[in-house]
This record gives sequence, structure tokens and C-alpha cells, in this order.
Amino acid sequence: MAKFIAVHTLLKSPDEVMKAFGELSPPFAKVNASGKAPAKCIKTWNPIPHGRTDYVFCLWEAEHPKDVVLALGKFLDYLTVDCVPVDEIDWAEYAASLAHA
Repeated sequence: MAKFIAVHTLLKSPDEVMKAFGELSPPFAKVNASGKAPAKCIKTWNPIPHGRTDYVFCLWEAEHPKDVVLALGKFLDYLTVDCVPVDEIDWAEYAASLAHA
């Protein structure tokens, strides 16, 4: 599976987005955990509660960016999605490998 960072911008007010997030998150989490979604959301970084409303970021595993879009479902009424393919660097693992070099 490839990894993607999804960069989201808000399509509605922060209050509307957070209200929708509260309503849409429980069913989304269940489908995401079941493995039946076309893509798996691994982590979300949401700065809205901290006063930053320009972006929300999510790390996904998927075969294709379109699978991330499909998995977002009703969230797309509130957020845009720009999928960026990424490689992950585990810095602790990397540092450990240097200790043996």
C-alpha cells in the first residue's frame, strides 16, 4: 500500500466543520477500523480547536489517491482533499541503525 498525506481545506465555517466532524466521525471510524473502506486513515492532525483553520492533515494508506477521496464520503461536503504521495521516515529506527554502523 502507498502512503498519502491528505491536505484538507475547509469548505464551510470552522464551527460547521467541527459539528459535522462530531457527527460523521463515529461511523467513519467504525468503517475505517473494519478494513472495508477503499483506503485506511491512519492519523489525523486537526488544528481547528487550536485556532488554525487553514488546513487539516491526514495520513492514509491506499492503492490510489482516488481511494482516499472515496473513503472520505460525506466529509467531502465540508473539506477539500489534496492527496500527496509520501515516504515515511522513522527517525528512531534510523538513529538506531546508525548506532550499528
